[in-house]
Amino acid sequence: MFEGPSQRDVRDVRNVRCARCRRLGLAVAIVGLLACTGVANAERPAPVAPNGRLPTTGTTLPPGPLQVRLSPIATAEQPLAVVQRTGDDALYVVEKPGRVRALRNGVFAEPPVMDIRARVDSDNERGLLGLAFRPGHDDLLYVDYTDRRGHVIVSEIPFDGTTAAMQEERTLLDIAKPFNEHNAGTLGFDGKGALLIAIGDGGGSGDKFNNAQRTDVLLGKILRIDPTPSGSLPYSIPSDNPFTKPTLGTVRPRGEVFAYGLRNPWRMSIDPTSGDVWIPDVGQDSFEEINRLPAARAGQNFGWRAREGLQKFGGSRPRNSTDPVYDYPHKDGRCAVVGGAVYRGSAMPQLVGWYVFGDVCSGDIDALRPVAGGWQAVSLGAHLSYLTAFGVGNNGELYATSLEGGVVRLGP
Repeated sequence: MFEGPSQRDVRDVRNVRCARCRRLGLAVAIVGLLACTGVANAERPAPVAPNGRLPTTGTTLPPGPLQVRLSPIATAEQPLAVVQRTGDDALYVVEKPGRVRALRNGVFAEPPVMDIRARVDSDNERGLLGLAFRPGHDDLLYVDYTDRRGHVIVSEIPFDGTTAAMQEERTLLDIAKPFNEHNAGTLGFDGKGALLIAIGDGGGSGDKFNNAQRTDVLLGKILRIDPTPSGSLPYSIPSDNPFTKPTLGTVRPRGEVFAYGLRNPWRMSIDPTSGDVWIPDVGQDSFEEINRLPAARAGQNFGWRAREGLQKFGGSRPRNSTDPVYDYPHKDGRCAVVGGAVYRGSAMPQLVGWYVFGDVCSGDIDALRPVAGGWQAVSLGAHLSYLTAFGVGNNGELYATSLEGGVVRLGP
């Protein structure tokens, strides 16, 4: 991709450009800037200690017990998510411009399940960003997208198994943002039937409005709601959310807040076995991080903007902040973390219980394995250019998507 007198010069050019990409948050993944892709496997970062800290020297992650193979299964238009519905053999592929398409036996059904391109702003980091099916409610689907005003919309839509009834769309959340970046967009239902929603800090550099640390705003958070209407709200706030009790003081927290202190939590996932929520958070200047929220520890503060990874950023570390389980520097072509899911399938038994993730700029696919005292990153020996997301099938097997259009299955 780059030409120059040495590999060091090549890496220097790439790292400078990736730093520029980083200032746009996840725009590198959405726009597909060439300067932050295509890093060779030989340029992976160094082995990590159990606490997740990367050494300053070395060029490769230690290999895991399995080298993963990527098998192409379809080509879509800028796919950002792969979701499966309980009892349904179709894979539902989310396309950034505004379509959801059902993939069965390697063929997309026509017409699409949903086509809202006319109402979606898909420029830059915006678009149709998330999809979820509510367990026990097969006649409903939920989407997260940015509309023509730049607002983040989370809505509920009736679904007959073939087509979404957009004329009956019911808006749950309509969130205005100060800038166009950091929309996040992942949706997922937890074991209690509540809808979790990942949303970024509103964009811009350094979270200038401190949205992520403010519990009275919805930006920079993981939100948790019950889609059932309640009073004047189109949804209910679960009684076991962490900020539902009255507080003394001038700032009244929003009851929807489940976790906070996040910049752009790109591709959150929920481990169906433990109930833990895994939250990768795209950094700004120097570090990427992966957070783990145990099912019984709602209300955690993950530290942004006071810190980026474990590094000080915009202030002193909040006294109540929770450390990431893993962070890594913008080095050797890496610049934006992509989550990610805990593997619970059967095709790769060596990986059961491991968290699989990647980086959009390098395209490398790696995993965190549990070790004494923490987690250790290992290489799975796989690479997908323009990596944007991972998906999980009903059988626990994993899929990944590329902004170039590829939808692939991970296997041994």
